[in-house]
Amino acid sequence: MHIGVITCEILRKEIRDLIRETGVNDIFFVLPETHNPVMTVPKQTIINDFLSEFKEDGRVIKTKRMEKIAEEIHERDLKDSVIINALELRMHTYPDVLLAEIERSITELSTVADVVVLGYGLCGNSGVAVERVINAASVPVLIPRDNSGEILNNCVEIALGIDKVQSLREEEVGTFFMTPVGAALIKEPQVILESSINITAGRMNRFAAMDTPRIIKLMKNHYNRVVKVWYSEADKKDEEYAETVENLARKFNLEIKLVKGSSKIMCDTVKKLH
Repeated sequence: MHIGVITCEILRKEIRDLIRETGVNDIFFVLPETHNPVMTVPKQTIINDFLSEFKEDGRVIKTKRMEKIAEEIHERDLKDSVIINALELRMHTYPDVLLAEIERSITELSTVADVVVLGYGLCGNSGVAVERVINAASVPVLIPRDNSGEILNNCVEIALGIDKVQSLREEEVGTFFMTPVGAALIKEPQVILESSINITAGRMNRFAAMDTPRIIKLMKNHYNRVVKVWYSEADKKDEEYAETVENLARKFNLEIKLVKGSSKIMCDTVKKLH
């Protein structure tokens, strides 16, 4: 089976574990259909960060334009592959643009893939809008959902589960969440806030994330702690991750709470293929 994956770069660990779950060895990352370095260099940087997660797996991983991926699959008569289009985290800032890119990418991957898996939640879009895109696809499209079948809201719910997120917010309503990849991608506290405010608020307001004074006021008035999500002991001991979280906590006088995350929800999504 050929599995297409469209994912935010923040879910590197989850996508790595999802691929391990499939057992597929031939992995392709999609490059833009252009030689313009303005487009290709940032994309290659995202792909290289993903590749760092696979360095011990021994899988065959290639980066090509979609046309070349389709040619290789045909020429080698591959029966199984995973084809990944990894998108930039900051696309969350404009949920409508993000959804349009997901829709375009589903159409592109559907020329080769038998099924497409989305490494996304709603990410500021409505459930109706996301379901419309899923239902319009020419191949089955899978996305992380809760036990009632509702699409999860964001990467935090994918990492922790909606019940755990709700429990943490009931325990302390002013809770901000940080993951290892999120911290690695956006080290400065202000950039973290600008990149995440639309996810948290679920807004389509293009200028919400640019209103720096309002964001700072929001953090100081409404947030009392940051949840530091960890997946492994290495995350706990990661000095750079610790420094990023501590800088955020210091800037806004937040308590730090450690909570274990997991790739289970993302992996359970692909188990629906069996």
